[in-house]
Amino acid sequence: NKIISKKGLFLDRDGVLIEDVHHIKSPKQVKLCKNVEYFLKEAKKKGYGLIVVTNQSSVSRSIITYEEYKNITEKFLSLISYDVYPNLILSSFHLPNNDNKLENYDWRKPGTGMINYALDLQKYDKSKCGLIGDKLTDLIAGNKAGLSNICYIKSQLHKEESISVRNWFLKNKLPYKQLKMLEDFFI
Repeated sequence: NKIISKKGLFLDRDGVLIEDVHHIKSPKQVKLCKNVEYFLKEAKKKGYGLIVVTNQSSVSRSIITYEEYKNITEKFLSLISYDVYPNLILSSFHLPNNDNKLENYDWRKPGTGMINYALDLQKYDKSKCGLIGDKLTDLIAGNKAGLSNICYIKSQLHKEESISVRNWFLKNKLPYKQLKMLEDFFI
């Protein structure tokens, strides 16, 4: 029996899949980033499992309720075809520095909890996995988890991070991969 190694693509939500509006409060604010549907279709065609890993401290900050978070997630899903739905959507409601004292703080990026959970659950091969994020915390999490392909995409809200992101790639001797568009991941 030949063991088939599985490919996984880890995606931040806000700034990668939907436009980042900083602490999104309503499903009405959900707008897909450019070419998301096309990109997800290409990823599925190429055999990638899709995993959304997102920090959502707005729940713990009482900016939104858990029900509102679910409604925002459902709105995102309603904007894409069922055949490109993510295999998993994982969220961390931890505050930075774990000020709300929740267990499993390593789930909050730059921790690796969400990524490691998905790797274990879905039996993905790290050497065939990638991550796309718009913040340094996303990239650090993917690198610490041992994913082989870490890519940065500049979002409008976090465009000031691009210099620190580039410096982080150089400091860690990683190939600098900034995507102009999501589908550049496959080039």
